[in-house]
Amino acid sequence: MMDIDEQLRTATPAGNPAYAEAPEDGEAGPAPLDFHRFGADFIRLVLHKQRVTESIDRVLGQEFRLGPIGAGPGRKVAKAIATGHFQPSFGHELDDGRSGFKVFVPVAVTFDLDLRVDQMRFEADVVIPLTVLTRLEEPVTIVWDIVAPDESEVRLEVRSSTVRSAALQRMVGLDGELRRFILRFIARELDKPHVQKARRIPLVPLIDAAWPVIAAQFLPNSPDERQAPQD
Repeated sequence: MMDIDEQLRTATPAGNPAYAEAPEDGEAGPAPLDFHRFGADFIRLVLHKQRVTESIDRVLGQEFRLGPIGAGPGRKVAKAIATGHFQPSFGHELDDGRSGFKVFVPVAVTFDLDLRVDQMRFEADVVIPLTVLTRLEEPVTIVWDIVAPDESEVRLEVRSSTVRSAALQRMVGLDGELRRFILRFIARELDKPHVQKARRIPLVPLIDAAWPVIAAQFLPNSPDERQAPQD
């Protein structure tokens, strides 16, 4: 991923439709824009879908491990360990009027079940829907609120290789256990300091740090650039 300097250097008008070309002589200029619309457009263009999904991927990392914990009736039938590998997330803008995204996080999970007298392994494909809401705070700070799903919203497909393992899957309530495993992990991750830090984007210090690169995009950088164009 490009650092902020590289992103700013490559963010030219030709490569970004968000930039308006300067009008030619005699042409009408851009339409006026009020501050409310500017703020809404700024959030939409800066925190677009790709940046949000990539940020979620970086926050969650590549893999996780949970357990061992008790599984089955009374959590006494077996001990379970879940290991998962995250796939690239995807999503779309919320369509209910709120500012934010619904982000879907696919996970390939291996679920090892220790029955004391036997061991079994299950593979599962899981999709975790996260709601990412954006809001503003003083002083000029963007905040992401990441809302974890309910258990029923987690999409899960467990693969059982034998009739016996399928029967065991039903007996210990493996699908529900795995959903609870995943949600426990998500809740734990979202509460970590690095996630809490990533949820807040203070724009003033970021712009202060990047100002030399930003200024180079529109201020003259040499004596030649201060000369009036020749007719």
